[in-house]
Amino acid sequence: MLFNNVIGQNSLKQELKKSHEQGRVAHSQLFISPEGSGGLPLSIAFARLVIENNLNSEKTSYKLSELKHPDLHFLFPTAANKDIKSKASSVLFMKEWREFIGGEPYGNLFDWYLKLGVENKQGKIGTDDVEDLVKKMSLKSYEGGWKVAVIWMAEKLNQIAANKLLKLIEEPPKNTLFIFVCEREGALLDTIVSRCQISKLQPISSNEIESYLIKKGVESSKAKNTAINSDGNLRRAIKNVYDNEKEKNFEEWFLNWLRTAFKVRHNKEEVLQLVNWSKTISKTGREVQKSFLMFSLTVFRNALLKNYDLNSLVTFQPKTDINFESFSQYVNGDNIEEIYNELEDAITSIKANGNPNIIFMDLSLKLTRLIQ
Repeated sequence: MLFNNVIGQNSLKQELKKSHEQGRVAHSQLFISPEGSGGLPLSIAFARLVIENNLNSEKTSYKLSELKHPDLHFLFPTAANKDIKSKASSVLFMKEWREFIGGEPYGNLFDWYLKLGVENKQGKIGTDDVEDLVKKMSLKSYEGGWKVAVIWMAEKLNQIAANKLLKLIEEPPKNTLFIFVCEREGALLDTIVSRCQISKLQPISSNEIESYLIKKGVESSKAKNTAINSDGNLRRAIKNVYDNEKEKNFEEWFLNWLRTAFKVRHNKEEVLQLVNWSKTISKTGREVQKSFLMFSLTVFRNALLKNYDLNSLVTFQPKTDINFESFSQYVNGDNIEEIYNELEDAITSIKANGNPNIIFMDLSLKLTRLIQ
């Protein structure tokens, strides 16, 4: 029953149920969960299953459903905002966290930062979080059963915090479970990964996404088209139905970027427009900048597929007057690898707190060359 609200991942859900029933739950688990695949709701459902442990208590079930049970703990990225001026930590944002899970269980890090009002900052899971968790996991269980910690977006653990947590999972207290949820396995310490049982979540099938959207009241033909174009990402499907404005803005930015880049070929003075474009983007928050670059990766990927007539695989549907078919002719096997590398390097630089104006200007000049 506890897994019923988790969309997809049926084989993994069965495996987790079986391991629990047979009493062979690994103390440290890692869910590698690409955006929109449901790592967070799955980890919470599994945590509830382990803690309840057939206690058959309505009080226990209620506390778990409200995410207020004293044996269920969470770590997640935070940053100072208008209310919490310093020493931000997970325990200070539990109210917002419960609201986030209740409203956007398939949301990503950007959605969470918007919830906190820190979309222009880089969040982290710091040493205060881990030290607090070490104390809590060392205490006696509230109901005499298991204690579970869910560490969401675990790649945001800073180095010192990760090492402190490593010591805890190397010698875990009795009846404790640590569930790490991350989008990219390579961003975690190898020493943490090596001590975890790894489960890789798959993209959610279009049929399951379509069924979910229909149950939410979306008209069947729209649900079907949205599901097909979501690439197995339930978050993207939900955003496409309910929140098209941000993606439309990204597309307009991309369109202006593209038009200016092509003009530079015939008029070098258009470089000034690229400078202005870069300044505009650099004034947004870093999470917005990263999201735009990820959006650009998606557009270029779809352009390549379109250029090679792989139309059944094309998922990008323009919301502006961008001439996608004409643009696609400029994306091919000769330049796609370099384009991808430049975009990914820009994402890495933004994450490393590089100067966004310089990053986007440099990227613009390189892409101007590559697409021509």
